[in-house]
Amino acid sequence: MSGTDADSLRPDVTIEHVRCVRTGHGANCSSIGSVVDTLFATATVGAAVFAAVVAALKREDVHIRRPSRGGEQNGDKTP
Repeated sequence: MSGTDADSLRPDVTIEHVRCVRTGHGANCSSIGSVVDTLFATATVGAAVFAAVVAALKREDVHIRRPSRGGEQNGDKTP
């Protein structure tokens, strides 16, 4: 069957066949689509919270390096 044959077998949709039309985010999607949207939103928020907690708990040791005297550079001892 070609595409035109399948279209001719399909009945026409009229305004009487439409019960309601939803507008907004996720309009006219199935419940599984809503679940997937919720999972993605939860994962995004969870990752942001995790990154904020890790950044707040990060501890970094501070090392102060002073220039060496007497010609020593990068650990090399030159007379």
